Amino acid sequence: MLNMDHVTALGALGMSAVAGLPKCETWKPGDKLKILLVGYNGKRNTGADVRVVEMVKQINRALGEDRIEISVLTLDVDNIKDYFDPSTNLIEFSTIYFKDLLDACSQNHMAVLCEGSTLKSRFANALTLFFCEAAGVMKKQGKPCIAYGSEAGEMDEFIRKAASNLCSDTYFIARTEPSLKIIEDMGLKGHLGTDTAWTFPPADRAWAEEELREKTGWDGKKPILGVAVINPFYWPVKPSLVKLAKSAVTRTWEKHYEKWYFFSWSEEREKAYRAYMDGIADAVNRFRADHDVHVVIIGMEALDYDACQDLSDALDSPAGIFSSRFYDGHQMTAILHSLSMLVTSRYHARVLSMPGGVPCIAVSMDERLYNIFEECGHLEDYYFPADEPELGQKLVASMEKLWEKRDEVSQEILRAVPGYLKIMSDMGSFFREYVEESFPGIDLAPPPEDWLGYLPELREELSELL
Repeated sequence: MLNMDHVTALGALGMSAVAGLPKCETWKPGDKLKILLVGYNGKRNTGADVRVVEMVKQINRALGEDRIEISVLTLDVDNIKDYFDPSTNLIEFSTIYFKDLLDACSQNHMAVLCEGSTLKSRFANALTLFFCEAAGVMKKQGKPCIAYGSEAGEMDEFIRKAASNLCSDTYFIARTEPSLKIIEDMGLKGHLGTDTAWTFPPADRAWAEEELREKTGWDGKKPILGVAVINPFYWPVKPSLVKLAKSAVTRTWEKHYEKWYFFSWSEEREKAYRAYMDGIADAVNRFRADHDVHVVIIGMEALDYDACQDLSDALDSPAGIFSSRFYDGHQMTAILHSLSMLVTSRYHARVLSMPGGVPCIAVSMDERLYNIFEECGHLEDYYFPADEPELGQKLVASMEKLWEKRDEVSQEILRAVPGYLKIMSDMGSFFREYVEESFPGIDLAPPPEDWLGYLPELREELSELL
């Protein structure tokens, strides 16, 4: 049965099919290379934004900032403009993106798919089709496209077929081995890489400590337990003209994301969400009673704010909330580095906290946290799916175990970070080679002298880890 996701797929396929008709930019020797970064930016999703910030820095260092021109697609320029200097172009687009994306691709010489969740139906088929359209347009126009630090997961069959078709000329640097296997099973080309947020710098520690005191009543001494929550059962977001019409008539706009997109919801999902939230709240209440920790709640994406408030309401006493609705990525990372322990349902809370050596437990909705916990050897003891039966009881036991071993686990995390940095550097080196092969005769800056030159400039704490 045809639904609006199928219509979206037809739109992406259609735009890719006609991409050869409009006038498009083509590179010739002597031109600055125009690179388009295609991602889910501007919605105050900390992870989505900061990984692209670091990509821009890395690409500039690998190729030479004066030899290229980078453009970043964003859903809201105001929400990300402070991350970038004026040399980076910010192009605003709509979530009904078909023409905006065609125009942006046509005006650039190559595209970089820069969202972590590139090929998967978990969050929204429309999001996957967004990246597929970009890949398809570049394919039709004979221009290179590379997915940078991407992940693949379960896809609806028609999405998988569309992706296999539109992305057939795209090269994938996968974030994890399981993702790479899916990509290769689809007949697509790629190799293993990592995320790009590892090098993102936190705000000053002094700022974080003062903010914790002023906004949450921290006494400056107690260990801090951070809890990053979401609504794991809101997904996928789907377009619906029926719900749009009903909402317009009733003016209720229940579970509305934006435009014609709505979150998934049902009585069963409501029950699962309550079990997830009550389980986490129960574990935090019991752990706080036994260890006298200071609790803060972390909202890594603006839309997590309601879940953060739900957790605060469910606790024995309210906790301060740090939401990306109000704090930028540097500030959110500084708060994460201030923690003594983290319980997270957000992948990038884990990634951004790791250079701070923060011991962590995952309560996860999908494979991303599973994969990184498996890589670090922490899967068996410190990972739970969001729908885990008796979550509260199992989670508090895991928290107790981690608390006893927190120094040991912190060192294990810190020892893992240099390996990720080396892989990220290799990605920068590969990217330069990919550009040189795709644009014969291109005049780039001299290559970096060593592997560190392919990374964004490292802050002191990261340099010390090496």
